Amino acid sequence: MSNSTGMPGIDNSPVSIRMAFECAAATVSAFTVAPAVSIVDKAIVSNASGKEKLMSCLIGGVKEFFMKPTVFLRQPAFLMIWGVYSGTYCAANCIDALCERSNQPAATPKFFGSAATNVTLSVLKDKAFARLFGVGAARPLPLKSYGLFATRDSMTILASFTLPGIVGRNLEEKFGLAHNTADNLAQLVAPCMMQFVSSPLHLHGLDLYNREFASKTERIDFIKHEYLKTSLARIARIFPAFGIGGVVNKYIRKSGKQEIVKRF
Repeated sequence: MSNSTGMPGIDNSPVSIRMAFECAAATVSAFTVAPAVSIVDKAIVSNASGKEKLMSCLIGGVKEFFMKPTVFLRQPAFLMIWGVYSGTYCAANCIDALCERSNQPAATPKFFGSAATNVTLSVLKDKAFARLFGVGAARPLPLKSYGLFATRDSMTILASFTLPGIVGRNLEEKFGLAHNTADNLAQLVAPCMMQFVSSPLHLHGLDLYNREFASKTERIDFIKHEYLKTSLARIARIFPAFGIGGVVNKYIRKSGKQEIVKRF
């Protein structure tokens, strides 16, 4: 017997044990992708503020990770990213598991629950990153930036937790791909493609913080100038965060649930 998540068996374990496992899977999955995401995030914010060029910041981050890993893993940038994705995956996993145990559809509650968690944590992280890697004295993040970042993150969550299932089924039906192949391909591609749509929101939100009195024309020119490399950079961060991380999370959950089902 299988359920909507593709994980075989019926789980009769105590809810507390299942939820603890789901959070552990989330934390491990997030740790595997947080280094890459934190490096890219720092580079994007530093580039948008004019503090440091995108490529030099990326190269510096990679060098530090490999040459001084203990220093890198203690940095606020890494810890904040790990926290954001641990929380997001934990919310999605727990909601998915609770819906599965009660035989309820998971798509809608999982989207709203994980989106609310991710948007809240990501906006707090973006506020901290703008202050850490921006230029000039720290100041409050504009309300418009909060709205733009929240919309951006909701779009990413939609493409990471809801669309892959829909896209995967279409790949199976229309192209005859095996279930696991279609599922993994959709999980890797959908979040990345959404970045071409959401990157202007990200850039506009940062520009509102970095250039308080810029004109509308100046902001449009800035977005045009930074759009392609920022979109590609955001794909480079989303691919591990919700692509690779999503696949790792699914694998850990499937393997772990098999053990839980055997034990209980």
